Amino acid sequence: MDYDFYNNPDNWIGGFYELSIEYHPFGNNKRVNEALTALCKSDYFNGFWEDKKDYQKKSISLPINIEEDSVTQFYGTLSLSNSKEGELPCVITVIRVDGESDWLDIAIPQAALEKRFPYKYPLTIELNPWLKKINARYTQLAEIIYCSSPFDLAMIGEEITGYTNQEEITYEVVQNIICILPSHLQDRLGLKGKGLSNQLIIFD
Repeated sequence: MDYDFYNNPDNWIGGFYELSIEYHPFGNNKRVNEALTALCKSDYFNGFWEDKKDYQKKSISLPINIEEDSVTQFYGTLSLSNSKEGELPCVITVIRVDGESDWLDIAIPQAALEKRFPYKYPLTIELNPWLKKINARYTQLAEIIYCSSPFDLAMIGEEITGYTNQEEITYEVVQNIICILPSHLQDRLGLKGKGLSNQLIIFD
């Protein structure tokens, strides 16, 4: 992916297809920074830039400071394969909601997906079989992050951020989204799903 594609505003318009990870309760900078470190060390991620114009320049240093009630964004790329053709732009958002949770969101702009794939709306697996590659990569990233910084809930989907949280999630909600649950949520909801590493399960 070249600089012009990455910085073209047309490739960042519209919504996002996201991996949204919850850390509860809010305020634990160490957990969030350990998650960011795991992401940055992953073979599937490149970047952690302060601005899109910093594409392919030096990444900002970790750990970051997270202010109360804040939303902080960084930029990078996700790789779906070993070639540059498999790279997609992404934005990393750290959200702190005082009294609730911290969130780490990794989001691919849908405009970029439209440029790279035979995109059909609504964004379902049935209409967009290529979406399986995105879901698989997001699942791998969730496993990598959980290994270094165990989270309370992870969700994958179109504009999925804020859809639910570890406190409000129900059996019915699980049936309608792609989510990755640690063991304590599995037990609370009485659910058994497809096994991943570290006793995580995925419902898709």
